Amino acid sequence: MGFSTGKDLHVDRHLTNLAINYRPQNMIADMIAPIIPVVKQSDSYPIFSRHEAFAIEDTTRSPGTEARKVTRSVSSAKYDAINYALGRDITIEDVANMDDAYRYELDVGATRYVLSKLALDWERRVTNLAVTTASVGSVFVPNSQWGVSGTNAGDPIAQTFQLMEYVQSTTGQRPNSLWFGWKAWAKFRRNYHARNFISGFNNGGGIVRREAISALFEVDRVIVSEALYHTVNEAHVNSFPIDNAMADQLIAYYAPLQPSREDPSWFYSFRWQNPQLPAPMTIIRHPYDTRKQVETIEAGYYQDEIVTGADYAARLITSAASGAAGLG
Repeated sequence: MGFSTGKDLHVDRHLTNLAINYRPQNMIADMIAPIIPVVKQSDSYPIFSRHEAFAIEDTTRSPGTEARKVTRSVSSAKYDAINYALGRDITIEDVANMDDAYRYELDVGATRYVLSKLALDWERRVTNLAVTTASVGSVFVPNSQWGVSGTNAGDPIAQTFQLMEYVQSTTGQRPNSLWFGWKAWAKFRRNYHARNFISGFNNGGGIVRREAISALFEVDRVIVSEALYHTVNEAHVNSFPIDNAMADQLIAYYAPLQPSREDPSWFYSFRWQNPQLPAPMTIIRHPYDTRKQVETIEAGYYQDEIVTGADYAARLITSAASGAAGLG
Protein backbone atom coordinates (compact mmCIF):
# COMPACT_ATOMS: atom_id res chain seq x y z
CA MET A 1 0.00 0.00 0.00
CA GLY A 2 1.42 3.40 -0.97
CA PHE A 3 1.92 6.33 1.35
CA SER A 4 -0.57 9.25 1.37
CA THR A 5 0.74 12.33 -0.29
CA GLY A 6 -0.22 15.95 -0.94
CA LYS A 7 -3.83 16.77 -0.10
CA ASP A 8 -4.34 13.43 1.67
CA LEU A 9 -2.02 14.57 4.45
CA HIS A 10 -4.24 17.53 5.40
CA VAL A 11 -7.82 17.50 6.63
CA ASP A 12 -9.69 20.67 5.76
CA ARG A 13 -10.86 22.41 8.91
CA HIS A 14 -12.63 25.46 10.21
CA LEU A 15 -10.19 28.34 10.60
CA THR A 16 -11.98 30.22 13.37
CA ASN A 17 -8.62 30.82 15.05
CA LEU A 18 -7.64 33.14 12.22
CA ALA A 19 -10.52 35.46 13.04
CA ILE A 20 -9.91 35.73 16.77
CA ASN A 21 -9.24 39.33 17.83
CA TYR A 22 -9.24 40.52 14.23
CA ARG A 23 -11.12 43.79 13.75
CA PRO A 24 -11.02 45.80 10.53
CA GLN A 25 -9.85 49.34 11.25
CA ASN A 26 -12.37 52.09 12.03
CA MET A 27 -15.40 49.77 12.10
CA ILE A 28 -17.94 50.69 14.77
CA ALA A 29 -21.09 48.72 13.84
CA ASP A 30 -20.71 46.36 16.80
CA MET A 31 -20.63 49.35 19.18
CA ILE A 32 -23.76 50.88 17.68
CA ALA A 33 -25.70 47.62 17.32
CA PRO A 34 -24.11 45.26 19.87
CA ILE A 35 -24.38 41.55 19.19
CA ILE A 36 -26.95 39.60 21.17
CA PRO A 37 -26.73 35.81 20.67
CA VAL A 38 -30.00 34.05 19.82
CA VAL A 39 -30.85 30.35 19.80
CA LYS A 40 -33.13 30.34 16.74
CA GLN A 41 -32.51 31.77 13.28
CA SER A 42 -35.86 33.58 13.47
CA ASP A 43 -37.96 34.27 16.52
CA SER A 44 -39.61 37.04 18.54
CA TYR A 45 -38.31 39.20 21.36
CA PRO A 46 -40.32 40.91 24.14
CA ILE A 47 -41.08 44.64 24.25
CA PHE A 48 -42.20 46.03 27.60
CA SER A 49 -44.28 49.19 27.91
CA ARG A 50 -42.07 52.17 28.76
CA HIS A 51 -45.02 54.37 29.72
CA GLU A 52 -46.38 51.74 32.08
CA ALA A 53 -43.02 51.47 33.82
CA PHE A 54 -43.08 55.19 34.68
CA ALA A 55 -46.69 55.24 35.91
CA ILE A 56 -47.16 56.19 39.57
CA GLU A 57 -49.21 53.60 41.39
CA ASP A 58 -51.40 54.10 44.42
CA THR A 59 -49.28 52.33 47.03
CA THR A 60 -51.53 52.87 50.06
CA ARG A 61 -53.21 49.88 51.67
CA SER A 62 -56.23 49.90 53.96
CA PRO A 63 -56.08 47.82 57.16
CA GLY A 64 -56.96 44.17 56.60
CA THR A 65 -56.75 44.32 52.80
CA GLU A 66 -54.36 42.82 50.31
CA ALA A 67 -51.63 44.85 48.65
CA ARG A 68 -52.75 46.47 45.43
CA LYS A 69 -51.79 44.44 42.35
CA VAL A 70 -49.74 45.88 39.52
CA THR A 71 -49.62 44.56 35.97
CA ARG A 72 -46.99 44.69 33.28
CA SER A 73 -47.86 44.70 29.59
CA VAL A 74 -45.60 43.11 27.02
CA SER A 75 -45.69 42.92 23.25
CA SER A 76 -43.24 41.37 20.80
CA ALA A 77 -41.44 41.89 17.51
CA LYS A 78 -39.60 39.50 15.23
CA TYR A 79 -36.06 39.13 13.95
CA ASP A 80 -34.80 36.97 11.07
CA ALA A 81 -31.07 36.28 11.00
CA ILE A 82 -29.91 36.33 7.37
CA ASN A 83 -26.83 34.41 6.27
CA TYR A 84 -24.09 36.82 5.15
CA ALA A 85 -21.03 35.17 3.59
CA LEU A 86 -18.11 35.82 1.26
CA GLY A 87 -15.32 33.67 -0.09
CA ARG A 88 -11.96 34.20 -1.77
CA ASP A 89 -10.15 31.73 -3.98
CA ILE A 90 -6.50 30.86 -3.52
CA THR A 91 -5.17 29.61 -6.85
CA ILE A 92 -2.71 26.80 -7.34
CA GLU A 93 -0.39 29.33 -9.01
CA ASP A 94 -0.32 31.48 -5.84
CA VAL A 95 0.46 28.46 -3.72
CA ALA A 96 3.15 27.15 -6.09
CA ASN A 97 4.95 30.48 -6.39
CA MET A 98 4.92 31.41 -2.71
CA ASP A 99 7.64 30.25 -0.35
CA ASP A 100 6.43 27.67 2.18
CA ALA A 101 7.24 30.05 5.04
CA TYR A 102 4.62 32.50 3.75
CA ARG A 103 1.80 30.03 3.05
CA TYR A 104 0.15 30.83 6.38
CA GLU A 105 0.16 34.53 5.44
CA LEU A 106 -1.66 33.70 2.22
CA ASP A 107 -4.50 32.13 4.23
CA VAL A 108 -4.50 34.98 6.74
CA GLY A 109 -4.56 37.58 3.96
CA ALA A 110 -7.56 35.92 2.31
CA THR A 111 -9.29 35.68 5.69
CA ARG A 112 -8.72 39.32 6.52
CA TYR A 113 -9.92 40.44 3.12
CA VAL A 114 -13.28 38.65 3.33
CA LEU A 115 -13.72 39.73 6.97
CA SER A 116 -13.12 43.36 5.97
CA LYS A 117 -15.68 43.07 3.19
CA LEU A 118 -18.23 41.54 5.57
CA ALA A 119 -17.53 44.25 8.16
CA LEU A 120 -18.01 47.03 5.60
CA ASP A 121 -21.37 45.58 4.62
CA TRP A 122 -22.43 45.39 8.29
CA GLU A 123 -21.24 48.98 8.76
CA ARG A 124 -23.28 50.12 5.75
CA ARG A 125 -26.42 48.31 6.88
CA VAL A 126 -26.24 49.80 10.37
CA THR A 127 -25.52 53.38 9.26
CA ASN A 128 -28.16 53.31 6.53
CA LEU A 129 -30.75 52.09 9.00
CA ALA A 130 -29.66 54.56 11.69
CA VAL A 131 -30.21 57.63 9.52
CA THR A 132 -33.75 56.77 8.46
CA THR A 133 -36.39 58.96 10.10
CA ALA A 134 -38.24 56.05 11.70
CA SER A 135 -35.08 54.86 13.50
CA VAL A 136 -34.95 57.76 15.97
CA GLY A 137 -37.40 59.58 18.18
CA SER A 138 -36.88 62.90 16.39
CA VAL A 139 -34.63 64.60 13.83
CA PHE A 140 -33.38 68.15 14.44
CA VAL A 141 -31.71 70.81 12.30
CA PRO A 142 -29.59 73.49 14.03
CA ASN A 143 -30.30 77.19 13.65
CA SER A 144 -26.74 77.64 12.37
CA GLN A 145 -24.36 75.16 10.75
CA TRP A 146 -21.40 73.96 12.78
CA GLY A 147 -18.95 74.50 9.93
CA VAL A 148 -19.43 78.28 9.68
CA SER A 149 -16.36 80.18 10.83
CA GLY A 150 -16.22 82.36 13.92
CA THR A 151 -19.08 83.42 16.14
CA ASN A 152 -21.68 82.85 13.39
CA ALA A 153 -21.25 79.08 13.69
CA GLY A 154 -23.86 77.01 15.47
CA ASP A 155 -23.10 76.09 19.08
CA PRO A 156 -22.61 72.29 19.13
CA ILE A 157 -22.24 72.17 22.92
CA ALA A 158 -25.68 73.66 23.56
CA GLN A 159 -27.23 71.69 20.70
CA THR A 160 -25.83 68.36 21.92
CA PHE A 161 -27.17 69.01 25.42
CA GLN A 162 -30.58 69.78 23.92
CA LEU A 163 -30.45 66.58 21.87
CA MET A 164 -29.72 64.54 24.98
CA GLU A 165 -32.38 66.35 26.99
CA TYR A 166 -34.96 65.49 24.34
CA VAL A 167 -34.25 61.76 24.65
CA GLN A 168 -34.34 61.92 28.44
CA SER A 169 -37.59 63.88 28.50
CA THR A 170 -39.37 61.39 26.22
CA THR A 171 -38.00 58.12 27.62
CA GLY A 172 -36.86 58.86 31.16
CA GLN A 173 -33.45 57.50 30.18
CA ARG A 174 -30.43 59.75 29.78
CA PRO A 175 -28.35 58.93 26.66
CA ASN A 176 -25.02 57.30 27.44
CA SER A 177 -23.55 57.46 23.91
CA LEU A 178 -22.79 60.08 21.28
CA TRP A 179 -22.24 58.94 17.69
CA PHE A 180 -20.65 61.47 15.33
CA GLY A 181 -20.34 61.18 11.58
CA TRP A 182 -16.78 61.82 10.44
CA LYS A 183 -17.58 65.22 8.94
CA ALA A 184 -19.69 66.24 11.93
CA TRP A 185 -16.80 65.36 14.27
CA ALA A 186 -14.33 67.36 12.18
CA LYS A 187 -16.62 70.39 12.38
CA PHE A 188 -17.17 69.91 16.13
CA ARG A 189 -13.42 69.76 16.85
CA ARG A 190 -12.66 73.08 15.19
CA ASN A 191 -15.93 74.85 16.01
CA TYR A 192 -15.45 78.30 17.60
CA HIS A 193 -17.90 77.69 20.45
CA ALA A 194 -16.73 74.13 21.21
CA ARG A 195 -13.05 75.09 21.35
CA ASN A 196 -13.69 78.06 23.62
CA PHE A 197 -16.02 76.09 25.89
CA ILE A 198 -13.55 73.22 26.32
CA SER A 199 -10.21 75.05 26.26
CA GLY A 200 -11.19 78.60 27.19
CA PHE A 201 -11.02 81.75 25.08
CA ASN A 202 -7.81 82.48 23.19
CA ASN A 203 -6.83 78.82 23.52
CA GLY A 204 -3.97 79.06 21.08
CA GLY A 205 -5.58 77.01 18.35
CA GLY A 206 -6.21 73.88 20.37
CA ILE A 207 -8.73 71.31 19.13
CA VAL A 208 -11.38 69.32 20.97
CA ARG A 209 -10.56 65.72 21.95
CA ARG A 210 -12.92 62.80 22.48
CA GLU A 211 -11.90 62.38 26.11
CA ALA A 212 -12.99 65.95 26.87
CA ILE A 213 -16.36 65.42 25.16
CA SER A 214 -16.97 62.18 27.05
CA ALA A 215 -16.27 63.94 30.35
CA LEU A 216 -18.28 67.04 29.46
CA PHE A 217 -21.47 65.18 28.49
CA GLU A 218 -20.90 62.36 30.99
CA VAL A 219 -21.37 59.60 28.42
CA ASP A 220 -19.82 56.14 28.26
CA ARG A 221 -19.00 56.32 24.56
CA VAL A 222 -18.02 58.94 22.03
CA ILE A 223 -18.02 57.12 18.69
CA VAL A 224 -16.97 58.51 15.32
CA SER A 225 -17.90 56.92 11.98
CA GLU A 226 -14.60 56.94 10.12
CA ALA A 227 -14.98 53.83 7.97
CA LEU A 228 -15.74 54.98 4.43
CA TYR A 229 -17.09 52.88 1.60
CA HIS A 230 -18.39 53.26 -1.93
CA THR A 231 -22.04 54.22 -1.82
CA VAL A 232 -22.83 52.24 -4.99
CA ASN A 233 -22.30 48.61 -5.90
CA GLU A 234 -18.99 47.03 -6.87
CA ALA A 235 -19.59 47.58 -10.60
CA HIS A 236 -19.11 51.36 -10.21
CA VAL A 237 -16.36 51.67 -7.61
CA ASN A 238 -13.99 53.57 -9.89
CA SER A 239 -16.41 56.36 -10.75
CA PHE A 240 -17.97 57.42 -7.45
CA PRO A 241 -16.51 58.93 -4.23
CA ILE A 242 -16.46 57.12 -0.91
CA ASP A 243 -18.44 58.25 2.12
CA ASN A 244 -20.87 56.89 4.71
CA ALA A 245 -24.44 57.77 5.57
CA MET A 246 -23.54 59.22 8.98
CA ALA A 247 -21.10 61.80 7.57
CA ASP A 248 -22.88 64.99 8.70
CA GLN A 249 -24.98 63.50 11.49
CA LEU A 250 -24.87 63.34 15.28
CA ILE A 251 -26.96 60.80 17.16
CA ALA A 252 -27.41 60.79 20.94
CA TYR A 253 -28.70 57.43 22.15
CA TYR A 254 -28.92 55.01 25.03
CA ALA A 255 -27.76 51.40 24.91
CA PRO A 256 -26.41 49.20 27.72
CA LEU A 257 -22.74 48.37 27.49
CA GLN A 258 -23.71 44.69 27.44
CA PRO A 259 -26.88 43.09 25.98
CA SER A 260 -29.63 43.14 28.58
CA ARG A 261 -33.21 41.97 29.00
CA GLU A 262 -33.82 44.53 31.74
CA ASP A 263 -32.40 47.71 30.21
CA PRO A 264 -33.73 49.35 27.03
CA SER A 265 -31.50 49.68 23.99
CA TRP A 266 -31.69 51.69 20.80
CA PHE A 267 -30.14 49.05 18.53
CA TYR A 268 -29.22 45.36 18.55
CA SER A 269 -27.63 42.85 16.18
CA PHE A 270 -29.33 39.48 16.60
CA ARG A 271 -26.72 36.83 15.71
CA TRP A 272 -27.53 33.16 15.36
CA GLN A 273 -25.04 30.31 15.38
CA ASN A 274 -25.75 27.49 12.97
CA PRO A 275 -25.47 24.32 15.12
CA GLN A 276 -23.43 22.68 12.36
CA LEU A 277 -20.70 25.31 12.76
CA PRO A 278 -18.26 25.75 15.66
CA ALA A 279 -18.69 29.51 16.11
CA PRO A 280 -21.14 32.32 15.24
CA MET A 281 -18.55 33.87 12.88
CA THR A 282 -16.85 30.99 11.10
CA ILE A 283 -13.92 30.85 8.70
CA ILE A 284 -13.82 27.71 6.54
CA ARG A 285 -11.18 26.39 4.16
CA HIS A 286 -13.05 24.53 1.42
CA PRO A 287 -11.40 21.50 -0.17
CA TYR A 288 -9.19 21.86 -3.21
CA ASP A 289 -11.28 22.06 -6.41
CA THR A 290 -9.51 20.11 -9.16
CA ARG A 291 -11.58 21.70 -11.94
CA LYS A 292 -10.85 25.29 -10.95
CA GLN A 293 -7.51 24.49 -9.29
CA VAL A 294 -8.30 26.64 -6.28
CA GLU A 295 -8.87 26.44 -2.56
CA THR A 296 -11.50 28.77 -1.13
CA ILE A 297 -11.44 30.65 2.17
CA GLU A 298 -14.99 31.52 3.22
CA ALA A 299 -16.30 33.65 6.09
CA GLY A 300 -19.91 33.93 7.14
CA TYR A 301 -22.44 34.60 9.90
CA TYR A 302 -26.21 34.83 10.45
CA GLN A 303 -27.54 38.17 11.66
CA ASP A 304 -30.38 40.70 11.72
CA GLU A 305 -29.91 44.33 12.81
CA ILE A 306 -32.99 45.92 14.38
CA VAL A 307 -33.76 49.28 15.96
CA THR A 308 -35.37 47.95 19.12
CA GLY A 309 -36.14 51.33 20.71
CA ALA A 310 -36.29 54.28 18.30
CA ASP A 311 -37.34 56.69 21.07
CA TYR A 312 -34.00 56.11 22.81
CA ALA A 313 -32.17 58.09 20.12
CA ALA A 314 -32.35 61.54 18.54
CA ARG A 315 -30.48 62.77 15.47
CA LEU A 316 -29.05 66.17 14.50
CA ILE A 317 -28.17 67.08 10.90
CA THR A 318 -25.13 69.36 11.21
CA SER A 319 -24.81 70.32 7.53
CA ALA A 320 -28.13 72.20 7.33
CA ALA A 321 -29.58 75.22 9.11
CA SER A 322 -33.18 76.11 9.88
CA GLY A 323 -34.70 78.85 11.95
CA ALA A 324 -37.92 76.88 12.36
CA ALA A 325 -37.96 73.93 14.76
CA GLY A 326 -34.18 74.13 14.91
CA LEU A 327 -31.82 73.85 17.84
CA GLY A 328 -30.26 77.12 18.91
